Amino acid sequence: MHRIATTPGGWTSAEGLIFVEQEPAPIVIITAADTDIQTLAIAASKLPVGFPQLRVVNLLQLQQQLTIDSYAEDVLSKAEVIILRLIGGSAYWSYGLEVVEETVIANGIKLIVLPGDERPDPNLISHSNVSLVDVDCIWRYFNEGGVDNYLNCLKFVATSFLDGIYDFDVPQSVPRVGVYNLEKKTTEDAEDAEKEGREGVFRVGIVFYRAHYLAGNTRVIDEICQALIERNITAIPIFVSSLREPDVQRELLKYCGDGVDLILNTTSFSLANLDAETPQVELWEKLDVPVFQVILSGSGKELWESGFAGLTPRDIAMNVALPEVDGRIITRAVSFKALKSQNSLLQTDVVNYEPVENRINFVADLAASWVKLRHTVPKNRKIALILANYPNRDGRIANGVGLDTPASCIEILKALSLAGYDVKGIPETGDELIKLLTAGVTNDIEGYGLREVKQSLDLDAYKVEFDSLPASVQAGINNRWGLAEGIESFPISGMQFGNVFVGIQPARGYDKDPSLNYHAPDLEPPHSYLAFYRWVTKYFGADAIVHVGKHGNLEWLPGKSVALSENCYPEAVLGAIPHLYPFIVNDPGEGSQAKRRTQAVIIDHLTPPMTRAELYGGLHKLEGLIDEYYEAENLDPSRLKAISDRITS
Repeated sequence: MHRIATTPGGWTSAEGLIFVEQEPAPIVIITAADTDIQTLAIAASKLPVGFPQLRVVNLLQLQQQLTIDSYAEDVLSKAEVIILRLIGGSAYWSYGLEVVEETVIANGIKLIVLPGDERPDPNLISHSNVSLVDVDCIWRYFNEGGVDNYLNCLKFVATSFLDGIYDFDVPQSVPRVGVYNLEKKTTEDAEDAEKEGREGVFRVGIVFYRAHYLAGNTRVIDEICQALIERNITAIPIFVSSLREPDVQRELLKYCGDGVDLILNTTSFSLANLDAETPQVELWEKLDVPVFQVILSGSGKELWESGFAGLTPRDIAMNVALPEVDGRIITRAVSFKALKSQNSLLQTDVVNYEPVENRINFVADLAASWVKLRHTVPKNRKIALILANYPNRDGRIANGVGLDTPASCIEILKALSLAGYDVKGIPETGDELIKLLTAGVTNDIEGYGLREVKQSLDLDAYKVEFDSLPASVQAGINNRWGLAEGIESFPISGMQFGNVFVGIQPARGYDKDPSLNYHAPDLEPPHSYLAFYRWVTKYFGADAIVHVGKHGNLEWLPGKSVALSENCYPEAVLGAIPHLYPFIVNDPGEGSQAKRRTQAVIIDHLTPPMTRAELYGGLHKLEGLIDEYYEAENLDPSRLKAISDRITS
């Protein structure tokens, strides 16, 4: 057990016990929102001289029973007014709420319990012991937000409950949605956004919480906008109170409905109405553009850098799992909470979102790739269809689970041709496609040097690509497989059909060591693996990649589970490219790996109809002849010789 000052990001079991060290004060505010603390810190600096002292604590610091008991005894018991904001209802912090109520009753303290969001919660509010009129007024101050409202809220509390006399204004309405002017740090009309030096060929909307705008916590939004501008994209940053509000949705459609190519969404949770049989996501359907989930992590950068999980369970639930219900494309964590200052008036840490430049650049590159795909006419688009191959035998090429993958590829090629893509020489059947592929080089070791190499990446070109990788990735591959040398080029398995390449996913190392595990989390890919994907993306010039059928091995390469860094192998290999993945519907667990680690758009296909397995082809005919032979033994022995000859022929 140890004692430390309050630390942003909450408590984990590895940290031991945390005791929040504060001096008592007449007013105590408990909230889980860092934006509340940021805004209160500014408001507190504007309070008049002699104003009652104020303490603020992040609810995430009060997660252990002993911590709650200690804080109640040392600080809460000596307060005169306690304001508690809870997200998720009373059950979210049931022990803490019970202790607070006991403390309030024992010491005659005024208690105001408020929902942490804008949805009314009569049960939660009923824990307050002041008039509902006063509770509603304080709730409105917090809901409207901004420094002025928080300042007036504190004056209202001191006047109403502490016998102070302070002039205050009633809660002032702040727009629920608006376009943020990143130069002036103000709101503006959507049309003005393009007149302030941010116009580009394409348009991308950025959706973020209004609370960040009101708290001035917009540095990460500023840097996302700048990254898009550098890629000749008009950035339209839009703050919203909540995407669930119908009025906000209508305004968002007004700002984004005309010519926006893509949405970068940084808000948490899901928009979907889950009461119906299928999730209702009318807003996204009306916008009809790709929606990226851009993660503003609630934990620290150090935790992200050092761990393999990538994000905390809380972050995964709020910023990954629930947004996936909407069908959003999962990207990267672009910022993390960092200590801004220790506020002496509040006696707490003030944290803000610290942007990570290379993660922002990845998201901007991915957005630019999707926008480029959208604006490239189908005839000029290049698409790569990648077929899984495990084990690395020719008989296991295109072995998608529950999917006739070769036949599906033929149908995809035909559909692309009908849609205007430049597709040449489409095989008639899936069997013909496999014959064409296996006529060239594959992952089969026995065929090396004997089959035609239809495309390759020469060693010098590969070394240029390899040298562009992060140093840790280079070291990992070289330490596992040695240096890339002793060959002139890397053969690329597959075949081009005009502007569509159908390729065989390279071996992850099993061809060299069959004992290696397909799903091994620590198995670096060999040089030939990287060469394949770099040829597809850089030299063939694919605008999008489709991995056809469950499942390949790209999403199982070493790295974080979610919120990948530049040192994670799936990102180092694939890069920022549109990625689609037809995947069997009954395995969301493995499909989520591709969604979260390779920014894949999962296209579900149904499970195949249930039939008897039985035999097929020549074996089916042989089974019939054997049955006929035994039947003839009893009924017509004279036919045995003829049947026997047919069996052995």
